[in-house]
Amino acid sequence: MKEIPSKIPQYRVTIWETGAILLGAIALVGVGLTGLAMKFLSNAATPQRAEAIARNIMSYSLPGGSQGLLGLNIAGAKVALVASEGNEPDIQLLVARIPIEQETRKRQIERVLDAISLGADEEEFKVRKTREEQRSLCGESIPVTIKDGQLKVAGSPVKPAVTYRATVKLEDSRYLVNLLTSGQNAEQKAAEVFASLECQQ
Repeated sequence: MKEIPSKIPQYRVTIWETGAILLGAIALVGVGLTGLAMKFLSNAATPQRAEAIARNIMSYSLPGGSQGLLGLNIAGAKVALVASEGNEPDIQLLVARIPIEQETRKRQIERVLDAISLGADEEEFKVRKTREEQRSLCGESIPVTIKDGQLKVAGSPVKPAVTYRATVKLEDSRYLVNLLTSGQNAEQKAAEVFASLECQQ
């Protein structure tokens, strides 16, 4: 009978083998993260998901119907963007609900919401007048910042536009609203949509 060696021979791993293993691991992690990011973005831009998240935050009524554009759940905070039906929507509504325990990050979240800017950055939306009015939101009387101006979107004529920005704190959540209306009767549309908003808890 053949004798079986009692020791397993030890082979040295070369620097090249170690490098190849590390590169393979990095490549696998990169592919995995890319896949997750693509899944996250494709889910965030699903119209049905965006509408569901928006309706979970607030009930609302947009004249002529609405379409979801973006919906996110990030660390307990919910953010959704909906617009009126059509290729060039004249109403855009951004709503968010942030748990109070994240209140310390409120300024950071507001900066992110400002960056989204409802498809109208400073170059596209020229503010003529800014005012603050007391309005009712979710049963609370709150100050609402209202900006009147002109909206210029590439390939379209200049239109009158109005933005409403408000925030209200209810129980354990803070609700944020950014509303942009444009075109004929922009002020009336903004007032009607804002009046239709009701927080969901």
